[in-house]
Amino acid sequence: MKINVLFQGFPGRMTRGYMGWSSIVYVEHAGHKLLFDTGGMGERPELRKRFADQGLRMQEIDILVLSHFHHDHVMSFDYFEKARILLHEKEAQWVLSNPDDWPTPRYLFEAVQNTGRLELVRNDEEIFPGVQTLLSPGHTPGCMSLVLRDKGMPTTVLAGDAVKNMTELATGQVAMSRDNEASARSIRRIREIAQIVVPGHDRILQVTPDKIIATTSCHEVITVPQGVVDPNAPKQIELVLEPTSMAVQ
Repeated sequence: MKINVLFQGFPGRMTRGYMGWSSIVYVEHAGHKLLFDTGGMGERPELRKRFADQGLRMQEIDILVLSHFHHDHVMSFDYFEKARILLHEKEAQWVLSNPDDWPTPRYLFEAVQNTGRLELVRNDEEIFPGVQTLLSPGHTPGCMSLVLRDKGMPTTVLAGDAVKNMTELATGQVAMSRDNEASARSIRRIREIAQIVVPGHDRILQVTPDKIIATTSCHEVITVPQGVVDPNAPKQIELVLEPTSMAVQ
């Protein structure tokens, strides 16, 4: 099984609001090419570039899994014109109830429906060999993870925002959840299943009995145009998170 984290999530918020820098993961296995989440509006041009840089073609994605219907995970669904679009039925029902939830782009759901390719997941099911859906409610009622299993690799969970970062995986305590108790149950279940977790907004995490280990670093750069600060060159602001670990609580 080929797993390629095209975008690694980044935890944090700014004084002006949430960053919304989420993970996007490509999976290739058993004759299928799957994408888990599509990122937000700001990633749209870079998503095209990263596909091209890695020799991937958007029209070859045959399954698009949306972990939940928040703006920073679904905005580029339209790039994948031949893909089945999988979303949990509970998430669709919640979006259609017109919830008071600012990250949900209610207007976009009709566009997804109009593709004719939206398929609602009703139970935890195997999409294809080695790839299974896992209802992980809390952050939203229909938040859905993917469990990846293959010979010779650690059991990996693509968690979306069921697990946003290392602290949530280690403690079960979450921010921005519609149901904190449901989130804690989902996190416990993921921790029981997974050896590796790709969270919605953090580094790749390794699960051990007593601690959670961030095995990768995060490195993002904000570029301020030339002349705004320095008349001779753009100014770069680096955001770096090194590998760390945290005790399971």
